[in-house]
Amino acid sequence: MSRIILFIAAIALLCGSTANAERVLTGTSASGAYYRIAVPDTWKSGDSLILFQHGLTFAPPGPNPSLGPIADLQLSEGYAIAASSYSQRTWALFTAPDDNAELLAAFKAQVGTPGAIIPYGGSLGGLIALKLAEDPRFAPVPGVYAACAPAAGSRVWDTALDLRLAYDVVCKGAGDLPTGDAPYPWAYNLHDIPDHLTDLQDEGQLLQTLVPLNQCTGVSLPDYLRNDAMQRRRAQLMNLAHITSDKFFITNVGYATYALSDLLRAADKLDDVSPFSNIGVDYGDATINANIARIQGDPFASLYFRWTSDFRGRIAPTTKVISIQTSRDQLVIPANQYTLRQTLPSTQLTSALVNEAAPSHCGFTAAEGVAGWEELRAWIAGHAQPRVADLQTECNLAMSAGASGPCRYDASITVPSFDSQVRPRQTAIVPPVDAHYSGQWFDPARDGEGISLEILPGNKALLYFFTYPPAGEPGVQTWLTAVGDVIGNGIEFADVQLPSLGASGQLQGQHWGRIGIMFTDCNNGAMRWDGPPSWGSLEVPLSRITALQGLACTIQGTPPPVPSQVSGAWFDPAHYGSGFVFEQIDTQNIATIWFGFDAGGNPVWLSGVTQQAMDGSFGGTFAQGVGPRFGAAYDPAAFHFVVQGNLVQTQFQCRSGSAQFNVAMGQPGYIAPAQVLSRITFPLGVPVCSP
Repeated sequence: MSRIILFIAAIALLCGSTANAERVLTGTSASGAYYRIAVPDTWKSGDSLILFQHGLTFAPPGPNPSLGPIADLQLSEGYAIAASSYSQRTWALFTAPDDNAELLAAFKAQVGTPGAIIPYGGSLGGLIALKLAEDPRFAPVPGVYAACAPAAGSRVWDTALDLRLAYDVVCKGAGDLPTGDAPYPWAYNLHDIPDHLTDLQDEGQLLQTLVPLNQCTGVSLPDYLRNDAMQRRRAQLMNLAHITSDKFFITNVGYATYALSDLLRAADKLDDVSPFSNIGVDYGDATINANIARIQGDPFASLYFRWTSDFRGRIAPTTKVISIQTSRDQLVIPANQYTLRQTLPSTQLTSALVNEAAPSHCGFTAAEGVAGWEELRAWIAGHAQPRVADLQTECNLAMSAGASGPCRYDASITVPSFDSQVRPRQTAIVPPVDAHYSGQWFDPARDGEGISLEILPGNKALLYFFTYPPAGEPGVQTWLTAVGDVIGNGIEFADVQLPSLGASGQLQGQHWGRIGIMFTDCNNGAMRWDGPPSWGSLEVPLSRITALQGLACTIQGTPPPVPSQVSGAWFDPAHYGSGFVFEQIDTQNIATIWFGFDAGGNPVWLSGVTQQAMDGSFGGTFAQGVGPRFGAAYDPAAFHFVVQGNLVQTQFQCRSGSAQFNVAMGQPGYIAPAQVLSRITFPLGVPVCSP
C-alpha cells in the first residue's frame, strides 16, 4: 500500500506537450495537510475536478503531494487536479475525508466550484477514492477510478494480525520481536518504531530493523545458507499468509509489526484500544492453533474502525466505478476485488485484473493505467459500460499512441473469496440492525435519561439523546441529536450535535462528539459516548423501553404487516427549533417526547404517553424530568418528574397533524399552545404515504 508504481514513463509520449498552460497552487490546510492544485487555463467553474489520493506511506505529511501518474494526460484533457498529503501518515482513513473536504474548500475559494468530482487513487488511495464517493460533501461523483484498492477495509488488517501473532509462535526463542505495553504485547510502542521508516516496500529499510525476522527465517539469505529450522519456519509463516515471494513476505511482516502498531497505538487513530479479534479462528496449523494468543477486541473500537475503514457501497446509483488489480499482488490481494464485487451492483462496477507473470503491488504498465482512465471517461460521458475486453482494446490503443506496455487485461482470471485467503473471524450471532430496533432505550442504572432511536432507510439512523447538562453547565436538561450509519449490529454516530438557539432564534448545532451503539440482541445493547472534556466518555448498557407498533422483536416467524402510524419525527414550521418524536406503541397509545428550548435558550424536553379518547384524539399528561447531572456520577435518586401540562394530538393524517398543549397551573409552558405539525421522518418499516 505504498507509493503507487502505476503508469511509469511514456505518458509524455502519449500526451505530447500539454495542450493548455496551467497554474499550480500549493498551501496548507487547517488540519496541517499540504495540498497541491493544478488547473488548465481553459478550466472554468462547472468543469470537472479530479481528487487524486496517494497510497500509504510511513513518512509524515510533506509538501507538494503527487497529482498522480497520469496527471499530464488528465490536464491535457481539461481536468483540474487536486491532491492532499493527508494530515496523518500510514492508515490515513481517520482524517483523509476531512482533509479532502478542506482541499475542496481551498479549491473553491481559489479556483471555482467544480461541476463534478472524480476521486482517483491507488492502493490505500484507491480505498479513499471509493469512500469519498460515499461522502455527500463531494457530490456529485459521476465516477471513481481505483487501482489495487484494499476494498475489504478493516478486514485487510486481519492478515497483519494473524501473521504477527503466528510469528510469536513460530519464532519463539529463535528471533523474538520486541514487546509492547500491556495489554497488547504484540504491538510495538510508538517510540520503538524506527524513525527513518518511510516505505514498507523498501526491503533494505525493513531488514535493517527486522533483524529478528532474519534470525528466525533467514529470509534475506541465499537458500544454501538457511538451515533446516529457518527453512521450516519461513515456509510455515509464508503458507499461513498465502505468500510465495520473499519480497512480499518481508513487506507483510513490516506491515504486521510497524504499520499495525502505528494503527493501534497512535492517538490520532485507535489510541490504544484494539478492535482486533481472533477468537475461534482456525489457522489450519495444529501448532499455531494450540499456541497462538487469542485476543478479543473492544466492540466499540471495532465499530469505529469499520466505520472509518470500510467501503459500504453507499454511493449514488449513477456513480460508475472502474477498479483494476494486478493478479498476483501479495500485499493488497486480488480477493479485495471479490469484496468489491459483493459490495457494488455489477451495473456500477467494472472490476478488471491484469495477468502478471511475477507478483507485484500495483505493477501496471503505462498503457494499462491509461486504458482504465479512458474507459471511465467514456462511460461517464454516456458510452456503454466497459468490459474487461474493452480495457484490453483501449490498452492496445494507448500502446499504439506511445504508452509502454504490455497489455495484460484478462477476463478469465478467477478471483477467490476474501474468506478463502484471510481466515474469517467469528461472525456475530446478532443479526444486523433493522426496523425492529427503532424505539426508546435506556440504562436501567441511569433512570430518567435515555435515547430515542429511529432506524431509517438507506442504512441510516436518527438519534435523540435526552439527558442533563454536566455539573457547572447552565440549564436543567439538554438533548443531543445525530444521524448515523448502520454497520452490521451497530450504529456509528460520528457527528453528534449539541443544539442551541442563535441570537435571532434560529436553530444552531455545535459538534459535540461521537456516540456508538452496539446490540447483543433486539432488546439489549450498549452505548459509548465520547464528548467534550466537561462531558467525558462513558460506556453504558442499553435496555429497550418501547417498540413501534408491528415492529417489536419476534423470536419466530415474520411480524404481521405494519399498519399506517404516526411514528417518526414531527415539527411545526412556525416554531422551528423544537419538535416531537412520536412512537406509536399500539392503536391506543403514542409515546411522545417534545424537545425545544426554554425562555433563556437552554435545551429542554418533556415526555409522556398519550392515549386515544372517544373522539379519536390522543391526550395525556406531559412532565419534565429534572435533578440529575450528566456523566459518570449520574445520580438516578435525584431524578423526579415535574408535571408541565396536558398534550392533545388531533387530526393525524399521512404527513400532517396538530397538537394543543394546556399548561399546568404555575408552570412555564415551554411548548407553544397550538401547533400545526408536519412529518420529518418515516422510520424503516413504517409505511410511507403520499402527501
